[in-house]
Amino acid sequence: MDTKDIKQLDGIIKSLGEKKLGYGIHSTRSFVSAHPYMMYDDELENIERDYTLMLDYMKRGFNDPQRKDIYNSLLTRLYKFVSNLRISYMSQNIQFFSEATRKSINQSFSNDRIKSALESFVTDVAMLSLEPEPARTEKSKEIYRTHNDFIQALFGYIVVSRQWTDNERDFFEGILLSPATDIIDAQLITSAITIATMNNMDINKFHVLINIYTKTTDSRLRQRALVGWVFALSSDVKIHPQLKQLVASVLENPDVINEIADLQKQIIFCMNAEQDNDTIQRDIMPELMKNNNLNITRFGITEKEDDPMNDIFDPGASERAMEKMEEGFQKMMNMQKAGSDIYFGGFSQMKRFPFFYHVANWFCPFYLEHPEISSTVDKLKDTPLLSNILNNGPFCDSDKYSFTLAVASVINHIPANMREMFNTKEALGQTVSDEDQKQPAYIRRMILQDMYRFFRLFYQRSQLVNPFDRHHSIFVADDLFDGTGLNKVFPDLCYFMLKHKNKNALACLLPKYNDENDARCMLTHGIYELNFAHNPASAAKYLEKAIELQPDSRRAKSMLARACFETENYNDAAKWYGIIYNEDNSSKTNALNYCVALSKAEKYAEAINLLYKLDIEYPDSISVIRVLAWNLMGMNKLQQAEKEYKRITKSNEAENGDWLNAGYCQWFIGNISEAINMFKTFMSFQSKNQSYNLYDEFSKDRSFLLSHGIDEIDMLLMTDLMKE
Repeated sequence: MDTKDIKQLDGIIKSLGEKKLGYGIHSTRSFVSAHPYMMYDDELENIERDYTLMLDYMKRGFNDPQRKDIYNSLLTRLYKFVSNLRISYMSQNIQFFSEATRKSINQSFSNDRIKSALESFVTDVAMLSLEPEPARTEKSKEIYRTHNDFIQALFGYIVVSRQWTDNERDFFEGILLSPATDIIDAQLITSAITIATMNNMDINKFHVLINIYTKTTDSRLRQRALVGWVFALSSDVKIHPQLKQLVASVLENPDVINEIADLQKQIIFCMNAEQDNDTIQRDIMPELMKNNNLNITRFGITEKEDDPMNDIFDPGASERAMEKMEEGFQKMMNMQKAGSDIYFGGFSQMKRFPFFYHVANWFCPFYLEHPEISSTVDKLKDTPLLSNILNNGPFCDSDKYSFTLAVASVINHIPANMREMFNTKEALGQTVSDEDQKQPAYIRRMILQDMYRFFRLFYQRSQLVNPFDRHHSIFVADDLFDGTGLNKVFPDLCYFMLKHKNKNALACLLPKYNDENDARCMLTHGIYELNFAHNPASAAKYLEKAIELQPDSRRAKSMLARACFETENYNDAAKWYGIIYNEDNSSKTNALNYCVALSKAEKYAEAINLLYKLDIEYPDSISVIRVLAWNLMGMNKLQQAEKEYKRITKSNEAENGDWLNAGYCQWFIGNISEAINMFKTFMSFQSKNQSYNLYDEFSKDRSFLLSHGIDEIDMLLMTDLMKE
């Protein structure tokens, strides 16, 4: 939708949002004059006339108490006119909308026709049980085929529909809530209303989505309506004062606030799908492929024959391979439990079937009778695979269709023993219980995954507003939520975004805070400053205030300790890390952080006793030995420090910096040749950076070196010795 004409219409709508009625009227008239082929009614002339009368009354000095209301009414009327003009233009010039129009143009969509078609379908399906078996199958296919043609056309009709009247709003709300409407149809219609409202804001369509969310007793429809009205906020046009009222009223329920916060998190998980897929492909799949027992060839899939010599030359190899495979699967399952969309990468390659050329199919709940997979179902009728997918598979509906179509296309090339495997409940691996599938969070996740695949993979996606893009994805930052109870969950959302390193989300959320007396606000600002603005000094100020207001906030204390450390205020860092350690002295991490801060503050004697204690408790912990060795050097106990560095460098956990510090120890002792060897080992890890100089590293530790008698000249000489 990046055409000049669409931009012009969007500019008009933007001006109406700014209440520039006169400019909007003039610009609309200019557009209409430049597009004489566009069909429109006489509403523009009526608006122009009423606005002229308003100006004339004002010019004559009449004091009209209704002037403000009339002005706002004219704004709304003009918006409806321009919005209808916009959808009419898109239906003629934008491929996605023109195809939706073409699909629906030969159908009648009066209210009576829609109601009759939806209710008749439910009745016809119910009556199938009375048919004799030979005729039942064919009649069933005909009923579903005819109805699918209708519902696909209705989907397109709604997507390109003009602004709804109040009567249309009430009608669609009524059929969506009616028990006489099939639940799959209700969900598809809800998705159509969502797409329509996202791309051309309509207060009455939005009203339907809100009301379905609050009134329906069906969890599947309720969650689809929730995603619908939230995604409708992706429309950048919100001139209707009713929008604010509708959103505020629904957020009076605390449960709704929590549900919306969870939805925002789930959207982030969806947007991380490709990153998660990279993790699976890089870290998990190589092990799974290496240890599987299958050969995949162009002639089909065969099992590898076990090599009897393996058990002789490498006893236990098969068990280890199985353990690694199980470990890989477990990693993926843990990612899924945490909310990751682990199937996106695999199923994204299966969206090229003709089934996915039809937009409604991307949003259609999975059902076996869908006419466009009926031939596939016939191919797989001898296996319970499809019922397993439908009832237990951890896939979204879009992926269920993909999987079914893909399996049908290769079923004849799969070995008989593997086809037999499909008869087992374990064929799908990890399954989802009936109870879990009924949970709102699970239902919502599946809906979001369907929508993410559509907006990421559908071939006309660029012609639509994308709710997952950078501009729209952090929907909780929308101005419509200002002053509502949603602000209460912002701290939790900020921590979540921080954990997922989503800088864009934090940048959207944090400006919403303006209450300096809110400790959570202070803490979140501090985290933002520390992690993304690279200003730990400013962070420390926020965090100190946060602790004054919330003395028991361990997170605030931890962040403040880190902020002090990064500003090289090591005395205060040691103070706060000490407080944290005393509150929980069972934590190894707390103890080590405290010791590191003490060593940076040159309080080696205070750190050493605790480090000896830790070394006894964790005798093989290199992280403990590393801090112990540095503090021993600080106390000039060089022989003891040398002993500890030998423990480190002989271990498999030695880090690059350990060789540098071990070199310092040898240098202090006077073993120059050994120090050079240590420094060369350290530098070998820096070889990729050709401009790297050992002197730069010495400069970082200048005060420590000076305290051990290594002056500037010594540092320069050692640097030159390294070049020989």
